[in-house]
Amino acid sequence: MHVYNGFSAAATRQRSFTATGQDPIARGVAPGEPITASDRAVACRTFGDAIGEWLAIRDERVRAGDLAVTSQSHSRSLAELHVIPVLGPIPLPALERELVFAAERLYRDLGVCRIRCTGRMSIEHHAPGSGNARLVPETAGHVCGRRCRPHVCMPASASMLRKVHGVVTGTCAMLYRWGWITTYPSTRIAAPKAPHTLPAAPTRVQVTALIKAAFAQDADWGTAVWMLLVTGARRSEIVRSQLKHVDFARCRLFIGSTKVEGTARWVGLDEATMGLLSTLRGRIEDRLATAGIPVTGEEYLYSYRADHSRPGTAGYFTHRFKAMGAAAGIDTHPHALRHYAATELITGGIDLVAVAHRLGHKTPSTTADMYAAWRPEADHRAAVLLPATLAPLAGLQPPQPARDRSAEQPRRTEPGLEQRICDMRRHTGWGPRRIKKHLAAENVAIAESTIWLILKRHGLNTPAGAHPPGGFDLFPPLAHPSP
Repeated sequence: MHVYNGFSAAATRQRSFTATGQDPIARGVAPGEPITASDRAVACRTFGDAIGEWLAIRDERVRAGDLAVTSQSHSRSLAELHVIPVLGPIPLPALERELVFAAERLYRDLGVCRIRCTGRMSIEHHAPGSGNARLVPETAGHVCGRRCRPHVCMPASASMLRKVHGVVTGTCAMLYRWGWITTYPSTRIAAPKAPHTLPAAPTRVQVTALIKAAFAQDADWGTAVWMLLVTGARRSEIVRSQLKHVDFARCRLFIGSTKVEGTARWVGLDEATMGLLSTLRGRIEDRLATAGIPVTGEEYLYSYRADHSRPGTAGYFTHRFKAMGAAAGIDTHPHALRHYAATELITGGIDLVAVAHRLGHKTPSTTADMYAAWRPEADHRAAVLLPATLAPLAGLQPPQPARDRSAEQPRRTEPGLEQRICDMRRHTGWGPRRIKKHLAAENVAIAESTIWLILKRHGLNTPAGAHPPGGFDLFPPLAHPSP
């Protein structure tokens, strides 16, 4: 049975490997005879075979509802594209010796180029179709289309490296539990660093600008962006929402689980949001009536079709959202609104369990770790709260008298000139620069910093101190004060 055509773990030469051994049952092991570790190694001779077993177990978990379909599809894609071609040929008896070196070299190669071109690719040949990530392995007979472009090496993201490492560690853990290996070699691999989540929630001003820009483009698009904001739902959950999921009587929306099984939920909506959904329902009914189609409730809220029979794609949702943000001068993505919703709810005092339910998290710890971004106003409230608890202790410390430093300033401005500077500030509202120019015209040399210190000493360095109740005099007194 031919398994895979990949690269050697310790060299760059290409090699093929074939599982020639037989299953212990196939070779005639008696039903009562125990199957040894060597028998299992015969049935699964290479690390690539073990990865196939690991993926098959995860497929069963997907069918049972214990694992999200998207998580398994990502793991399978990374395993088939990167892990099996490099680490798959390693025999299980040599796993302890070869896995650590080969895995770390794989991570280094992905850190240079995410498709591991090794400097030998000049043009990216893509297969026709909607999936532009599908590279053509063989160029014989291939006709370049608009998706084919010059190759530019881009390093793999930290998240991608962690997922690749998860395939390796998951397979090793399975082999160790089953007794097919006696050691756990993946623990010695220098794992890629986990990505550090920064507080990247947009500001209120940015969110307001995005909402206005969305409604300016299209009413349906504005409603979809607004729903993404007020529900805190995932992009895929909003895309999959249908008219039957809206409970207009109880003002709530049912959100199905599209990423994590068991996170389907009802979320409450305010009157303004229900008004937008009612208007959207009216537009959908008018479009269907024009086409002579009855309303069944199966219509999708976000759709490009006139009959709303199919949902809009999540990929184009992201593309349109990013383009809208770029036009408004905001570098953002749809998930930023989810981050913003969670952050505002937490800083607004909403219970963490309620926030986790609204966002569709299985545990509140995910909400606290990933979405509770730092907010300046919340930090300011914390700074005020702690000293306020110690307010009774303030009376125990005697007030410090103001210290007269006039004796320490031998070059202090004379009182007459200091009074004149204060009068000019009160009558005109001028700053240090204009006051300096006015005095320089009278051959009075003084620095701007000195004028600013004088104004600060008399409490005139703020706009409130510079504005007299009766307004400014256009012509201040220019005569020198009498000694």
